[in-house]
This record gives sequence, C-alpha cells and structure tokens, in this order.
Amino acid sequence: MRLCNRGGLRTILLATLALPAYLTAAQAPENPLVRIHYDMELASYCSLITPAVSSGFKRQLAVMIDQNTISPEQIDQARTKASVAVYREWQNRSLGGFKGWCRKEGAASVRRFTEAAG
Repeated sequence: MRLCNRGGLRTILLATLALPAYLTAAQAPENPLVRIHYDMELASYCSLITPAVSSGFKRQLAVMIDQNTISPEQIDQARTKASVAVYREWQNRSLGGFKGWCRKEGAASVRRFTEAAG
C-alpha cells in the first residue's frame, strides 16, 4: 500500500500554496499609528504590561495625535488592524513558539514604551 500517490501529493502542495492569509507570516505594521497599537497588543499578549509601559504608550499616542490630524475612527481602525496582526503572528508562532517572540520583539516594544515614559 502506498501512503501517498502523486495526485495526493499534488493536492497537498496546492493546498499549502493556497494557505489563507491568517496562516502566513505577519510582519509588524509600518504605519506608525498601527505600529504603536501593535506594540501595545504584543506587550499584552506577552503579559508585559506594567504602569510604565501603559504610561509610555499613552504618551506616545498623545504625541502622535497632537502632531497629526487623527480622528477617533482612525485610532479605532489602527487598533483593530494591530490586534489582527498580532493575533495572526501569535498563531504563526505555534504552541510555545511565541516565547522567543515575546523575549525579543515583546521586550523591544516594552523598551520603546518605558523609554518614552521617562
């Protein structure tokens, strides 16, 4: 008995190439408003939120809002995009694989916020 015939292998390869977007690697957003929310969401996923992190996030967001014309709707949209991006990346890390992600990228996000907190 053959475990995999050529047709079956072709089907598996085609299915792999057509993976939905939520299963493909995600990158941190380039849009600064989305990125700040992404970093905060990442810190939350990694259980790294402290009063200093929260304060740094609020200060950076306030500066961004003061320097640009940003509507509440844009903030909500950025928060949603960031939340989806972090969730997709978390799914890509697999069971336990997110620990390294938190150790590197999560810690970098926390440093950006705590440095901003003063």
